[in-house]
Amino acid sequence: MHKLIFSLFLTLFTGLIYAQNDPILFTVEDVPVHVSEFDYIYNKNNGDGADYTRASLEEYLDLYVKFKLKVQRARELELDTIAQLNKELEGYRKQLADSYLVDKEVSSRLVKELHERKQKDIEVSHILVAVGEKVSDDALTKAETRIKEAKQRLDKGESWDEVCVQVSDDKNSSTKGGHLGYYTAMMPKGFYEFENAMYNTAVGKYSDIIRSKVGFHIIKVKNQRPAYGEIEIAHILTRKSKNAQETAQAKTKIEAALQKIKNGEAFEDVARADSEDANSKNKGGYLGFAGIKRYDPIFEKAAFGIKMDAGISEIIETSVGYHIIKRISKRDNADFDRSKNLLQNLVSKDDRYTIARKALIGSIKKEAGFTENKAALSTFISKLDREFYSFKWVEPTITDAELFTFGKQKAIMLSDFSAYCKKATRERLKFKKSAPLDESAETLYLNLIEQEALAYEESNLENKYPEFKALMREYQEGILLFEITKQEVWDKASSDTTGLTQFYEANRENYTWKERAEVLEYEVFSDDTKFVKEVYKYAQKNSKDAVLEKYNGDKKFVKAVERTYEKGDEAAEHLKWKAGNSTDLKAEKGRTKFSVVSQILEPGYKKLNESRGYIIADYQDRLEKDWIASLKSKYEVKIMDSVFESLIK
Repeated sequence: MHKLIFSLFLTLFTGLIYAQNDPILFTVEDVPVHVSEFDYIYNKNNGDGADYTRASLEEYLDLYVKFKLKVQRARELELDTIAQLNKELEGYRKQLADSYLVDKEVSSRLVKELHERKQKDIEVSHILVAVGEKVSDDALTKAETRIKEAKQRLDKGESWDEVCVQVSDDKNSSTKGGHLGYYTAMMPKGFYEFENAMYNTAVGKYSDIIRSKVGFHIIKVKNQRPAYGEIEIAHILTRKSKNAQETAQAKTKIEAALQKIKNGEAFEDVARADSEDANSKNKGGYLGFAGIKRYDPIFEKAAFGIKMDAGISEIIETSVGYHIIKRISKRDNADFDRSKNLLQNLVSKDDRYTIARKALIGSIKKEAGFTENKAALSTFISKLDREFYSFKWVEPTITDAELFTFGKQKAIMLSDFSAYCKKATRERLKFKKSAPLDESAETLYLNLIEQEALAYEESNLENKYPEFKALMREYQEGILLFEITKQEVWDKASSDTTGLTQFYEANRENYTWKERAEVLEYEVFSDDTKFVKEVYKYAQKNSKDAVLEKYNGDKKFVKAVERTYEKGDEAAEHLKWKAGNSTDLKAEKGRTKFSVVSQILEPGYKKLNESRGYIIADYQDRLEKDWIASLKSKYEVKIMDSVFESLIK
């Protein structure tokens, strides 16, 4: 009894707290609209204008109440049950859900992670046991054994340098304690786990065993620093040679190039004239943007050592030759908004995306309480033959059984998987004919699990993401608003000819013409000035038909167009506003233009067909106002004044 009372109290208390955190702002026919909904829409539609002043809030509240009245009417007419509208809504939901599952849970996290990592450079050493991605089980086992033994030795306190020398297959670094220098994100494809270990291991510590595309590693983090970022550079190169005299000549040449720059010659011009880097000299020595580990360490240190844009280094000697480096610009990747799109593009093409997607599936399975019956899968696999790799494959006869489940959702049965395999013809045909049947079936099984996991997650998006729930509500109500407004306003305004005529007659004074001029616009296609003037003079005293009949024979020389302009029109500024008056001749290449005012029309009312578009628009406004008034009288609206007052800032 005490437990029951406590449970009831807890339920009431929780509801009270929620109500206090998200109170009701207003109701339409007792359907509540909470502050959170109004606040979301107010901010979204007002942007920078969402200043929470009384005037701004009152104006938007009035608009939103009208919106909700229309939606209430649509629901009353059961427009939310129309199959076509629900299909449209489901299509939008699917599109939006896909973006949330990928962008919110995978891409966004990876982009933020990459941006954060790009703010640091990590100095690392490693122990490598090399093994390819596609090797025999025996070779893989031997490599795993070696790296595990190395890890055990380190865990027991043996010297890192000693273990590195004895175990590491990276002979370039093993004698230097496995030292690789500084690295930064993002690492190349196949090294995402290496990158993870770099950034997740404390300075002075070593990582657990990780795998890359070249083998197994243990990584030791020696130091970290603020990221160097990326610099945009150009260079001038003279190449060294095995011949001492030629090398001396290269040094003399680079010294002369540097002197030219100091004397005021443009770096780019000197690069085009003197650089021996065939790939960049014709571009003024331009190399583009580069981060750390891109170039020789000496070159890198010198380039990042230039403190200002347009700065020039002294002569730098590398194993290739002698360089002069120019810094064009520097970007440090600190501004997330500026670098987000670039990082998004990098992430989408990297294997980290696939890894993160698999991790997402794993977390969904864990959260949903995923269960599976592998025995049922084994039974299915035992009935497969090589026809499985053919489009002719026929589903085997099986005793149905539960295969896997996500939470309390309907179980996926063995028959469901069999039907999935049948439909997945393209995937089945991609397998090699010699591929083990169990491995191929397992691949399709995992694909189905992924598909169902994402479907499960999609069904819970409203619960996980308030913004998703708000967007879906907004889109659903938007569809209803469009449909009900179409019925009650737009269609009526277009089809109700009697009502439209009556509205026009009652409001004729709103649709009037100013004084107008009927104008004949002539074009004379001739370079003969005498002929043009003859046509011009004749057109001032004769009709259009007379002009065309007189001057157009087998070949047309004159064209005339009738137009009407209202006084004040910008296009009529060139006219002399009196019947019979002509504009001056305006000669262009091969033709001459002029206009003649035929007559001046007095101001008057526009006919319905002369302003139909404007009249329909005004009639729609009238219908909508009348409709809103009827909705307000039909449905009860309650505004919670104290809640509204609390919103004002």
